[in-house]
Amino acid sequence: MSQRRIIIVGGGMAGLSAAYQLSLTSELRKQYHVTVYQLGWRLGGKCASGRDAQGRNIEHGLHIWFGHYLNAFQMLAEVYRDLPRKGAKVDLNTLILPQAYTPIGDPDGAKPTVYDVNFPTSKKVGIPGREPADLSIANCLSHAIGLLIDFHDYALGSDSPIVKLDEVSIATIKMRDDPRFPPSRLLGVVTARTCLEIASAWLLHLDEDMISFGPADMELVRRVLQGAAGASCHMTFANTAAGHLFDQALRLAWPLVDGIFDDIVIEQRSIQQMDGEDFRRWLVRHGAEPLLVKQSPMVRALYDTMFQYPDGDIANASYGAGTAVQVLLRALGTYQGAVAWELQAGAGEVIVAPLFEILKQRDVEFRFFHKLTDIRVSSDGRSVDSLHFDVQAIPKPGYEWTVPIGDGLFGWSSQPDWLHLDVPPNGCVDFESFWCNERVGTDVKTRVDDFDDVVLAIPLGAFKKFTGNKSVERPPGPGLSGIEAKHEPFDDLYNYSTGFWNMAAKLRLVPSIAVQLWSTRSLADLGWSGQKPALVSGPNPLDIWADMSQFLRYERRDPPYSLHYLCDVFPSKLYAAPRTSRHAQEMANLLAYLKTLDWLEHKAKFIWPKVMTNGAFDWTVLYDDQDRHGYRRIRAQHVKANISPWDCCVATAAGTSAWRLKTDESGFKHLYLAGTWIDTGFNTECVETAVISGMQAARAITGAELEIPGERFLHASRQYVSLCDVMRSCAPAPAE
Repeated sequence: MSQRRIIIVGGGMAGLSAAYQLSLTSELRKQYHVTVYQLGWRLGGKCASGRDAQGRNIEHGLHIWFGHYLNAFQMLAEVYRDLPRKGAKVDLNTLILPQAYTPIGDPDGAKPTVYDVNFPTSKKVGIPGREPADLSIANCLSHAIGLLIDFHDYALGSDSPIVKLDEVSIATIKMRDDPRFPPSRLLGVVTARTCLEIASAWLLHLDEDMISFGPADMELVRRVLQGAAGASCHMTFANTAAGHLFDQALRLAWPLVDGIFDDIVIEQRSIQQMDGEDFRRWLVRHGAEPLLVKQSPMVRALYDTMFQYPDGDIANASYGAGTAVQVLLRALGTYQGAVAWELQAGAGEVIVAPLFEILKQRDVEFRFFHKLTDIRVSSDGRSVDSLHFDVQAIPKPGYEWTVPIGDGLFGWSSQPDWLHLDVPPNGCVDFESFWCNERVGTDVKTRVDDFDDVVLAIPLGAFKKFTGNKSVERPPGPGLSGIEAKHEPFDDLYNYSTGFWNMAAKLRLVPSIAVQLWSTRSLADLGWSGQKPALVSGPNPLDIWADMSQFLRYERRDPPYSLHYLCDVFPSKLYAAPRTSRHAQEMANLLAYLKTLDWLEHKAKFIWPKVMTNGAFDWTVLYDDQDRHGYRRIRAQHVKANISPWDCCVATAAGTSAWRLKTDESGFKHLYLAGTWIDTGFNTECVETAVISGMQAARAITGAELEIPGERFLHASRQYVSLCDVMRSCAPAPAE
């Protein structure tokens, strides 16, 4: 039997995940021949990294893996298990480690505040994804409330505020006859901690016997959470940093739980329906105080972490409520080992290069320097017909794609090996830029001669149109009267598929800024007195910061003594510059440098108090091997605006989820979709979503019956039985 020919366009995590799944077993490898087409010289997409001429690791931005990335971690663990050894044995357990200390900042006000946040970790679990996770709503809610109990103990110790339980709540508790809450414990008053214990225990009953978990039980959970919140806001401990944050957490917890009860458990609303409303409005509708939602650093941290600012505009924040609830419950209720995990070397070296080696071992082929410029469909508009690529360069014999980094790791360089390339007449160009149109030739692949199925796994920005009326339901179709317009890239997809047009038009992009600073001082000498941090919602305009000094081990330079990654959204619409623009990236990078200089001069002191000398930023803090003077030392750092359309993230803004397409909903036969921009069931920008999308594309091609962990999380089903369901089930059958 001949192999089915699969072309995957795009070597980011979505495309690599699809290739991994399609080549997972020897039987699959007999059935499918997979070829990955990728622009430039390296793989990884937003996870790509490379070593510069100084041996420094240069990245797209900061990559923190969360402990609920079960599919991504499982794939990575399998890769390391089967990895062909080029040198020293590489142990994944030493390359990605728990990051327990994740402080939250409050950037508002004259002096930004930092709140200490330490999430519990478990050394017994090890790397996530090796054991199945309990994704029931009961477990997630109970676990999340359990974290509140831990936070209570950290913030208050034994000084828990007093709550008076009402008679209805006491009666409901007694009906369960739970030995943890005997009547003697409920007499008179209880503590806020006991209220949290009751809520956590009661929520576990949601899956045990859903019919008996009725309105009284829901009301009990609401009341004990409200009681704890009401008692805490009057305590003097709320004036301390930890107490203040705990007070906010309690006052947000009960509206969150109330909303989940109402919208998901009772009303059975879909995530897509809930996504029609911004998460903050949703919280307020379910009882949260508007001012608290507006000012809380905890709410702000969610939006900051997930980059939910269309066009990079903080004033334009928008996050679909359903997806936001999914992310919160997955992050807090289903994490394994630790909430956050931190790489110990570049993402391209820890994640992407090992995947590349495994896929090559499985006979997956790669075609680098292939930039997709168009997709044509058949004359009847029903199936994909051909793929059109610009060939950016031709590698010479002996071209080495990856280079040794150390300790058995391999990775890419930040530039291609120019000596082993036939390049365009203009010489050294940025092959990864959206605005690079240089080529040495073209390559056309047809369904007749070259492929049977295509997985489109390039970022949304690679084919999104930025001109025209984005409010229309679809553009004029082909064959209409009038002079035929000039064919633009990807016009066939838009003209023949209403769904594709709507998706591309309605989804919003989020540019970002990435900064890496090498310092002549250690973390302590900069003035940071706490643990090694991964901070979110810090001082603007670089409000995410992590100390990544562990990477210096592979740079083998002394100094610098510390390395810091900072990032944030970047307010700009330069991503919409025409494909012929030659200066969009330069303009954006200039703005990024100016923002970074301003942050160093005016905001760095709030997290690094020792960087100021006589009221001014001490530029010698920045390591520069050329020893430039003053602010010019910024040139020795890495600063980039990620405004190339395919470098931008995709927002899950309120009202946009309805326009996403599933992997098999492109509107064309033989064309499957993969990426964080499709409808995976977990529609937020992260590596887990990318991996899920690749798994879904592979499943659609193979026809395998496989449920992917997390893709159905919180999606409406009859798992939760409402009172109406009970009444219907008890009603007599109609007479025949």
